[in-house]
Amino acid sequence: MFQALTFRLAPRPFLPRPPAWRLWLAALLLCAGCVVQAIAADSLMIAAGAGYKRPVGELAAAFERASGRKVEPFFGNMGQVLSQAAQSDKVAVVFGDLAFLEGATQVGFARFLPAGTGKLVLAWPTGRQVASAAAIADPSFARIALPDVRHAVYGKAGSEFLQHSGLADRLKERLVTVATVPQVSAYLVSGEVDAGFINLTDALGVRDRIGGYIEIDPALYGEIRIVGGVVAGRESLPGVGELAAFLQTAEARAILAKHGL
Repeated sequence: MFQALTFRLAPRPFLPRPPAWRLWLAALLLCAGCVVQAIAADSLMIAAGAGYKRPVGELAAAFERASGRKVEPFFGNMGQVLSQAAQSDKVAVVFGDLAFLEGATQVGFARFLPAGTGKLVLAWPTGRQVASAAAIADPSFARIALPDVRHAVYGKAGSEFLQHSGLADRLKERLVTVATVPQVSAYLVSGEVDAGFINLTDALGVRDRIGGYIEIDPALYGEIRIVGGVVAGRESLPGVGELAAFLQTAEARAILAKHGL
């Protein structure tokens, strides 16, 4: 009476399995992404005054090799450096002058890691010869560069030298203020100024591109103690303890000495 109805399902299309190598590649890429994220999370962020870019940069590279931990550095004038440290809770260590860091209002520091003693020098461009720092009193030194006294410790040291040597009043109309030590060095290399105050570290870095430099008597400016300030509240961030230990090694001390610290 009733005819049975039958339904035939269309066969499912055959979907070939991806080759094994593709599955392995996808797995490897996923693992690599996880590793990159882990490295980024465990990286150590440090900051330093621009005048110490060379030694701190070399220290960071050596520390990376020794520890396997990625270091992310930031450089600028100390006003910029401290603002960055205040805005980012990832900046763990700030390298700079001890007195400047102790007086900072943007951030506080839990402890200070010794790095060396800074030295003020007077440098001049190619084509000049300077026998002593007093020689810049000569009118032929029409433009004398000085880092910003407010944010650069070597600007402050240079100003102290000028006061203690009796040159301040004679040279005040000839001083050219720039933001950082490296900017003074750039003016010396290009010949845009007749002399400039920088640190020994930067002078060593550009010595093949300037006429020369002489160290200023340290009795004529305040002591400059360079340290790594561990930002308060960030003492336990990954890498801080390792960096503190590394700064005590012979390798780290050799790097700092090479750069005049």
